[in-house]
Amino acid sequence: MGWVLGLLVSVPVLAQQGEPSVDGGVAEEPPVIQTVVTASRSVERLQDTPVAVEVITRKDIEATGARDLAEALGARPGLELRRGFAGTELRVQGMSPEYTLVLVDGERVTGRLGGALDFSRFSTEDIEQVEIIRGPSSVLYGSDAVAGVVNIITRKAQRPLGATAQASLGGLWQFEADGSAELRGERAGLRLSGGFQRRDGYDLTPDTPATTGSSLEGFQVSGRGDVRVTDAFRLEARAGASRQVQRGVDEGAAGALFDRASQNESQEVTLSPSWVLSPTGSLQLSGRYSRFRHRYVLDQRQSSALDQVEETREQMARVGLQLDQTLAQVHQLVVGVEAIGETLDSDRLSSPGQRGRLSLYGQDSWKTPLPVALHVVPGLRLDVDSEFGAVLTPRLAVRLEPVEALTVRASYGLAFRAPSFQEQLIDFENPSVGYVVAGNPALRPEHSRGATVSAEWRVGGRSLLWTNLFRNDLSDMITVVQDPLSPTLRFTYDNVARATVQGAEVGWKQRLPLGAWLDVGYTFIHARDLEEDRPLEGQSAHRLTTQLGLRYRPWRLEASVQGSWVGPRPYYQAPDGTARTVHAPAYATLDARLAHGVLESIRLFVAGRNLLGAGDPNYLPIPPRAFYAGLILNV
Repeated sequence: MGWVLGLLVSVPVLAQQGEPSVDGGVAEEPPVIQTVVTASRSVERLQDTPVAVEVITRKDIEATGARDLAEALGARPGLELRRGFAGTELRVQGMSPEYTLVLVDGERVTGRLGGALDFSRFSTEDIEQVEIIRGPSSVLYGSDAVAGVVNIITRKAQRPLGATAQASLGGLWQFEADGSAELRGERAGLRLSGGFQRRDGYDLTPDTPATTGSSLEGFQVSGRGDVRVTDAFRLEARAGASRQVQRGVDEGAAGALFDRASQNESQEVTLSPSWVLSPTGSLQLSGRYSRFRHRYVLDQRQSSALDQVEETREQMARVGLQLDQTLAQVHQLVVGVEAIGETLDSDRLSSPGQRGRLSLYGQDSWKTPLPVALHVVPGLRLDVDSEFGAVLTPRLAVRLEPVEALTVRASYGLAFRAPSFQEQLIDFENPSVGYVVAGNPALRPEHSRGATVSAEWRVGGRSLLWTNLFRNDLSDMITVVQDPLSPTLRFTYDNVARATVQGAEVGWKQRLPLGAWLDVGYTFIHARDLEEDRPLEGQSAHRLTTQLGLRYRPWRLEASVQGSWVGPRPYYQAPDGTARTVHAPAYATLDARLAHGVLESIRLFVAGRNLLGAGDPNYLPIPPRAFYAGLILNV
């Protein structure tokens, strides 16, 4: 039995089987054919993907009431979210945030701080679905896709004329308001959206003047349009901008108090024309430009001796061309070329960073003409970088359906992460403590070898059992080292670390009577630093997640409960700064939401976050228990 579970899969999605009826049966309606794009960089049916793809749909987001992407991902197996001053970062299968590539509509997202991207900056109002691939994916996406890829698919105009609005108010005086308007014609569509958020800070150590969590105020606006110029030519465009300000209070080692402020601004625009070349082929051109600005201010109270003002400005431009071609009805060929240019200028860098990269990639999706459904997908990518030269990343993926109810997937591939500008060029001195951090321009890319085996077993159209086995061996890892030749305390970076991350995910998704559903997942991770011969810092070996939902249409009632339990985590520096091993205690979280449609177009909702009151200032600085309520208008 253990061997069978070891082969069973990931991605508990039942969208293809129809909507549950109010009495718990399956409604008599055509099945929903769900499509994804991340697995092969082209549109394909979810059940046909060669690698396991987990999909968070628009209905999932609305059922849980997630207000940002961090909340939408919070109860997913194999994913862990951690809050800090820079925002909420994501770890996939036990690996640090810099090893996961984040995309919006297939385009890279700028704005990483310290290697991490803030997932709370993505409002769910503009998200149609989220596609998650675990495991190496550099074969299609290049650098950073070591642990996996998260692709945010934004919403298009669907209705001839429509608008939505939502507002909520809750604990910490958190106020959120967002809305959208859309227009769809026979050949064109346009959707505009925007939102505003604000929240007070919070303090888990009321006996000290410092604050644990920052206050927040921000907004975002976006627009997406498409036009079918001719039957063969289509043009899509998207633009967006956001601004977010966080404020807090820090206490220095000598008791000095600092007012801290961080401001993030981003702008991006994407243009994607595409052509249908034949009934079996298409060509897509894409271009994107994005900017990110981060300003950090540290203002010492009653003094200016330790004041800091730092500014970081990042720009990225990308142009890509991709050909999709079906050959002899058994080969789906995807080939492409892309060029990326990026710059980073920061007060912490010795000089501005500039980098260019040219990439060629190809993947052949081959469905063999056998009685048993067998899908073999070899792929290869070549990246040529102006800083570190050429990197070759192959991958082989296989999908097998030995029987109709069972799907098995396996893949093995190489991946890499390019050194960041900070690791190459940082020039930072902390005079109050007496150390210097200097970058290393000679850094090489980090490399990994990763394998996954996954499967899903559909039982009677109402149950799904799944599991996923994974292993990732990392080499040439970039880590901080002390310079032994320096007369002062000087740190730099070098490619000297190695690590192994392996584990298993297993879960069960069940449809219940009265339109209810249950989703349970468990993750075991064995992550080890091979150089230090110890577990990776901050990584729990065990994580349990569960979601219970209800949608009872006769009463216009929706309810959901999400919970998670995370085991102890090792840290190698105590809160007082001494070097010793400390195990942060296990913790559990619980969120709930109840919504009721009072009219056809109006819904009221109440919700609670962190109902168990988890959190501590040292290892789990999450917001305290809070309740909020609001309304949704859909016309």
